[in-house]
Parts: sequence; C-alpha cells; structure tokens
Amino acid sequence: MKLNKKPTTEQQLEAFAEELAELTRKHGVALRVTGGVIIDSPEAFAELEYFTGNDGDLLPRIGNEWI
Repeated sequence: MKLNKKPTTEQQLEAFAEELAELTRKHGVALRVTGGVIIDSPEAFAELEYFTGNDGDLLPRIGNEWI
C-alpha cells in the first residue's frame, strides 16, 4: 500500500514556481516576490481574488479580508 504524504513546504513552493513560470510565458506578466509568501491548503484560497493597485501591485483578498 502506498501512503500519500502531504508535500513539504519546499515542495509546494517549488510546484507553485513551476506553474507560475508557465503562466508568465502564457500571459507575459512576471512577478518578483520577496517574502510575503503564504502556503496553505488549496481550499483556503477558494474565494481568493486579486486586485490591481498602484505601481503594478497585485493585492490579494479573500472576502473582506486583505491578505
């Protein structure tokens, strides 16, 4: 029997980086992020929306809460 282990934080971040690279190539938008990375279960972000701010900021919000 094979046990399904939850990916480590490092594995989650690496998988995200790979998918983000694909999105960058598709849409022509690159991000530079220093700190501020939140890693949680996908369900935690089910209602996440991004809003564009001044100077190219992307502002994440879930419901009425900015994250």
